Amino acid sequence: MYKIYTIKKKIVFSSEMIILFGLLDDLPKEALHCYNCKGLSRYGNVINWCKEHIEYVNNIMDADFVVLPFKFKNVNDPVFQILDKLTKNIKKKLWCFYNDDDDTSHEIDDNVILFRTSFYKSNKKENEKAMIAISPDYYRGKISDNISIGYCGYYTAYNRRFPDGIFKGRAWYINYLNKCKVPNSFIIRKGFWAQGLDKSIARKQYFENMENNIFMFCIRGAGNFSYRFYEILMMGRIPIFIDTDCVLPYEKLIKKAEVGIFINESDIISNKINLEQEILRYIENNKNKLPEIQKQNRLLWEKLYSPIGFLNMLLNTENLT
Repeated sequence: MYKIYTIKKKIVFSSEMIILFGLLDDLPKEALHCYNCKGLSRYGNVINWCKEHIEYVNNIMDADFVVLPFKFKNVNDPVFQILDKLTKNIKKKLWCFYNDDDDTSHEIDDNVILFRTSFYKSNKKENEKAMIAISPDYYRGKISDNISIGYCGYYTAYNRRFPDGIFKGRAWYINYLNKCKVPNSFIIRKGFWAQGLDKSIARKQYFENMENNIFMFCIRGAGNFSYRFYEILMMGRIPIFIDTDCVLPYEKLIKKAEVGIFINESDIISNKINLEQEILRYIENNKNKLPEIQKQNRLLWEKLYSPIGFLNMLLNTENLT
């Protein structure tokens, strides 16, 4: 059993703080869209898992490591500074968690490990680690035989100027895929979080779109990470992942070629890779394996990217990315 110290009276429970959920008796109340179609919380059985695997000690000297009791803010936060100095003096690690679009680089000491969603592989610090983003589990055990590309979401999120002077982002990719030989099923929203539509209805449509298509287009949003990537694996579908210098949790444990189509955006920018040809090649090479890949991707989510899977790997391996 792992021993964690935190300042209990300072705890603010949020999605990135699941490692402290063992101190709760009930899951936090959230908006309806944070529950699945069965009314189940996105956190699943995290409370019981934490109670079985973690002891929250009152003496910091008894702890294996220390956890900042709320979402990381910045290095100037007074509570962070207290724990940073304290853990440095007693030679223990301070774990901080930051689920946010913000990709600001922070000058953190070697005793601090910052788990975060949005940052860049090219300038990643040794003590910055990737963490998951948590969504409701809508998986119903269905395997799709519909060789098509799905996407449901905002059209213009993530927009950048390419060397040819043209702004390219989700809109550009969606228009590109619309012209490809592979069929698609796109639901384009008017704004972020399905503006103007009831959120529970929007979430249901979102996951039904995943359920009905084998492939799902996936690229970053405002932050340099994608909720959608984890949701695609949760639904047992195959990602077409445009990698914008992202960092994935436990990345070295993933055989990407067996999971889906991962393409560096820099290769698209330089015309080194033709996206349509890569998709068609993947389908041709794996046409008899698509049901099994879907099953394996669901298992991969359960093992690495579900709330319990992430925590289990976090506490029991040295494979932090």
